[in-house]
Amino acid sequence: MKKIIYLALGLVSISTFSCNKYLDVKPIGQLIPSKVEDLENLLNNTNTISSFYADNNRGCFYAFMGDNLTISENQAIYLYKSTHPNVDRWAAFKFYYPYTNPIDPQYTWEWAIYRAAGIFNIAIDEVSNLKGENSDLGKIIIAQAKAGRAWSYLVGGLGYAPMYDPEGKNDQKVLPYRTTGSPNTPNPDLASTNEIMNLAEKDLLDALTGAPNTVGNPTRASKPAVNALLAQLYMFKRDWTKMSKYANDAWAQAIAAKGNTDNLIYNLNKFSYRQDPNASPPAGTDAEVGLELLGEDNLLKQTYNREQLFYRPTPYSYSPYPSEEFIKLFDTNADRRYKLFMLKTLGYSVVEGGVKHDDGVRLKYYRDNKMIASQGMTYPELLLIKAEANARLNQLGQALSDLNMLRKYRYSGANTDLQNGGAFSQDQLLEEILKERRREMQLGTYQRTFDIKRLALDKGKPWSKTQVIHTIGNKSYKADVISKFFTLQINNPTILANPSWNLQPNSDPYLPAGLN
Repeated sequence: MKKIIYLALGLVSISTFSCNKYLDVKPIGQLIPSKVEDLENLLNNTNTISSFYADNNRGCFYAFMGDNLTISENQAIYLYKSTHPNVDRWAAFKFYYPYTNPIDPQYTWEWAIYRAAGIFNIAIDEVSNLKGENSDLGKIIIAQAKAGRAWSYLVGGLGYAPMYDPEGKNDQKVLPYRTTGSPNTPNPDLASTNEIMNLAEKDLLDALTGAPNTVGNPTRASKPAVNALLAQLYMFKRDWTKMSKYANDAWAQAIAAKGNTDNLIYNLNKFSYRQDPNASPPAGTDAEVGLELLGEDNLLKQTYNREQLFYRPTPYSYSPYPSEEFIKLFDTNADRRYKLFMLKTLGYSVVEGGVKHDDGVRLKYYRDNKMIASQGMTYPELLLIKAEANARLNQLGQALSDLNMLRKYRYSGANTDLQNGGAFSQDQLLEEILKERRREMQLGTYQRTFDIKRLALDKGKPWSKTQVIHTIGNKSYKADVISKFFTLQINNPTILANPSWNLQPNSDPYLPAGLN
């Protein structure tokens, strides 16, 4: 165990001082595991799963580019000043490009993509060095490391690049897809969107051969999880046939492993709050904000609760305000997610110059405060991926069945099926599935922004947006979805450390604060 800790610390040292290049600082006194079993601890290291699109206060500026969150006028004036530690959220909301200061470290790049990928690469390398690649455990470790690496690069690549378009060239250079943990190996050239997709696809297909049917903790990939991640990858590639195949395989394997759908999805109709007779919430607010949520078991805040298929922690969603557009998506009478989690609480307030500026009582969405949330893959998301694939292939009966299966666990009433759903056209049913996906996915993550990017390719469809508009008071901020404003910029230290990429550092001043 001590050896594996030194190994992880050695990697973090590289990541901290020269994560961009993996060359400048070599680990000193690095100890290598003596047996394959040691590498399991490396995969269990939380450094492999933390900080994806999350800042140092566990928010997500990338979510503020989308349409699920909003900022109040008071926050714009008094909170997001130049001294705010996470002013990049305000920059993203007003489409002030680039969203992060070019001279600063980037959490997503340095602490998530490359620290995580580096640990996965070391695990793969060391299994081979120990001649364990043909052992049962060695195959599992390699498979799970490749699945983790594929997810990291896919999620990173789609943030730094335009969305993959099967009718486009997809040749924009994005990030280097490293497949070695050795600090002595130079970074490869920047891979294009197409190359990232192909490399992630290969990693996931390789992982299928060694991933176990079940895992003790979904931070590590099972075979159903790998199939689900392949379905997600083909969703982004718009390959509906393969998306359907792998989603169906993942769902069938999950049912075989867990027994039935009840063991994969919580029934929110069976949830309630533990009442506290001494609760005294501020006037106009909901007591449930401070109460404990009770469910079908005691695992609601555990990474291995029944809905988690491939766990990756989320940024916090309950701190920012949900947008009016997001709030209006819900059936306020029947949707249990709205009833349980859309709660009234005191909004932002501040005293400046003796004057109090107060947002008053506001709605906030407390789902990821009351239950653990994942931006990896959940069983409900898998079911919706399956439904979308069936709808895309015009298999409307199966798509409706998938949708209604999830609705049984999310809506109240004698009949939770989509009303008159059997009469819906392909576009009508697909639109409803995509709305359900938006309700089901976590509020404050990169996920909705990715969906906006991929659905922009459904030109002319009612769910497709060509532009996102954010409004504060009488000011509006707009950005075309298919543009640089929905991609990220590599920071200057990374560019300067890798001159072979032929990128120019950004010398513009970074001044996003203020209303103008």
